Amino acid sequence: MRPGVSLGYLGKELNVDAVIVRSFGSTPSIEQLLKRIGVLEALRRKGVIVINKPIEMLLARDKWFSLLRLYLAGLPVPETIITENPHTAMRALMEFGKAVFKPIIGSLGLGSVLVDNPDTAYQLSRSLYAFKLPIYIQRYIEKPGYDIRVFVVGDRVISAMKRVIECGWKTNIAQGARGVAISEKDYPDAFELAIKAAKVLGLDYTGVDIIVDHDGNYYIIEANASPLWRGLWMATGVNAAEHIIEYLEETYRR
Repeated sequence: MRPGVSLGYLGKELNVDAVIVRSFGSTPSIEQLLKRIGVLEALRRKGVIVINKPIEMLLARDKWFSLLRLYLAGLPVPETIITENPHTAMRALMEFGKAVFKPIIGSLGLGSVLVDNPDTAYQLSRSLYAFKLPIYIQRYIEKPGYDIRVFVVGDRVISAMKRVIECGWKTNIAQGARGVAISEKDYPDAFELAIKAAKVLGLDYTGVDIIVDHDGNYYIIEANASPLWRGLWMATGVNAAEHIIEYLEETYRR
């Protein structure tokens, strides 16, 4: 850093070699978010290793933009529409037949709504528009009772699981799904897609959610830049934190 520029906490200068970022915090304002990203980027400019990198983490947090980047890289994603027009949203639902309305920023499956009625789509879209929120719509893909979470650290998969549901449609562990460990031998395509997604998005570690439809086609739903791993740990016995720290140490030694 240039002379005269320093970073501090509680009146003391920060002097660290590396930082693991778990989150930008719960629902920060735009000003808070930009400030936190700026601080992390300042650390990077100072030579501190920051994992995940702040700009890449910000871009991945935007589900729509990250999905667009994956699509442009040639990776399979569900048909998706983003709009601010309730009429466009209603027409999209009529075309899809069934669709998931999602918040652009969110986790744990909270706020995602499965819609199959055009009137419901219109009313939901009007509510989002009233709060100045964009309308993010994904064609619903019928699942065989599960989806796949693949956890990538660096350029390799450290563990993966099927998230199995008995009822409903949300496969998040936080929504009641049950984790079942899987291997690369069982789902090689999912492992390969997850590694490619992490590379496209520039993430040092990520949890990639993948759906397999009834015809055996794979689709990347999203790549989480601040994934939780308790459910994965319980299902597979693999503690992601240990692998992230090992990756950080390897990066530091380089």
